[in-house]
Amino acid sequence: MIWVYILAGFLALGICVFASPLGHLLGVVDKPDGERKLHARATPLIGGIAIIVPLVIALGLISIASDFAPFFIALAVATLAVLILGLIDDRRHIRPLLRLTMSTAICWILVVVLPSINVTFLHFSFLDAPMFLNGPWAMVFTLLCLVGLQNAVNMADGKNGLVIGMSLIWVLALIAYSPTHLMPVLIVLGITLVITLNFNATGRLFLGDSGSYALSITVGVLSVYIYQVNFVALHADVLALWFLVPIIDCLRLMATRVMKGRSPFSPDRNHLHHMLLGTMRWHRALAIYLLLVAVPALFAFMLPQWTILWAAMVLSIYALIVATQGRSMAQRGLTPL
Repeated sequence: MIWVYILAGFLALGICVFASPLGHLLGVVDKPDGERKLHARATPLIGGIAIIVPLVIALGLISIASDFAPFFIALAVATLAVLILGLIDDRRHIRPLLRLTMSTAICWILVVVLPSINVTFLHFSFLDAPMFLNGPWAMVFTLLCLVGLQNAVNMADGKNGLVIGMSLIWVLALIAYSPTHLMPVLIVLGITLVITLNFNATGRLFLGDSGSYALSITVGVLSVYIYQVNFVALHADVLALWFLVPIIDCLRLMATRVMKGRSPFSPDRNHLHHMLLGTMRWHRALAIYLLLVAVPALFAFMLPQWTILWAAMVLSIYALIVATQGRSMAQRGLTPL
């Protein structure tokens, strides 16, 4: 299996090195506009391709000699479909409602093809018996989780290193609970994330919508699958804790926009990462954001019976940041767009 890891790593590295010509070839280059896009130069939106294309190839190779080939192939096809959807969005900016509909359709097909990722029960650390989801509610809940995570991750993708860093944390967390047959997939994903992170953190490429969509669906499907297989160790509340920060930030942003009479998908500079960046350099803001994701996940791994406490801790810190930084931005006249 080592040769698969080496192949994936070299392919990811090659795509990153040649990101600029690839970006121009595919027509996915993000140009600064002096308003919302404040980066210094035109930057290729190739990060998602560097992460996902090697993963898709690795999934195909791993499936050749695996008893779990249907799962690997279905995951590869769905991930590639979402990557292509994101590339189209990067090129032509698909309307949010159409994009949401297409993402939901892809996830629905995936759940139909792979019933093993259909969440039919919720096993919490604080309850003795699981809660069962019967009939269509299981499908609705699963789609809500997958598509909701995609939108939350996409909204979080506003600064270099953020989504890739969170994804790397989630991959490491999944490795702690993963069955043996999924370990090669997670290792490949971890390798491509680490390689691409170096180029993204230095501003040589952006993740793009293609990257945030495909990464979120991949992590979401793997998370649901591992939960279904190892629910005794990986409780539903522990899994929810991993994604709590981007999801709660997404819900706050959408609610705030609706209350102001705007579309919940309209852009602004009121995200958590904008608030952190308003008072400190990005490397510190990035560290705080990632620690807010990683530390509770680590605590829940060591002491899962206290997961509710870790969630309360995250929500308290998040609320404190939003309250203090939001007030600070308002005092300095930095009203969110």
